[in-house]
Amino acid sequence: MDAIIIVDLQKAFPVPQDVIRKIEQRSRDFALRVFTKFLNEPDSLFCRKLQRTTCLPGTAERELLIEPRPGDLVLDKTGYGLTAEQIEQLRDAGIEKALVCGVDTDACVLGVVFTLFDAGIDCEVDPGLCWSSTGLQHEALTIVREQFGTG
Repeated sequence: MDAIIIVDLQKAFPVPQDVIRKIEQRSRDFALRVFTKFLNEPDSLFCRKLQRTTCLPGTAERELLIEPRPGDLVLDKTGYGLTAEQIEQLRDAGIEKALVCGVDTDACVLGVVFTLFDAGIDCEVDPGLCWSSTGLQHEALTIVREQFGTG
């Protein structure tokens, strides 16, 4: 695998410390780490339709729980998945296959995996490095196994 993609591991989400520790330890095995960072905006559908008020501008909730090191990529995202420009950044970095982990498995992890798959970037999901605040972890991992043959 060419990289680990750590999805939305931010202060906004009450991720268990053991999950953070496992992700941090596993990430040491990769020369390239990619962090996604959810940035909610006041006029977004997340706010207007879902009444989600986390990760708004000016809040510490946007901060990552693992400090990026020099050479890591940090991709700011305003939705569940990645943009075409971000996919190009991954390709430019030589990523053809990645390990995906992070939070929430049933939302942004799933969105990122769909985006990667649609773009032709292979990935694996490690269930032990994912977490969901909604309690839908099992259901999300079932979708990952059925749709992508991993997890």
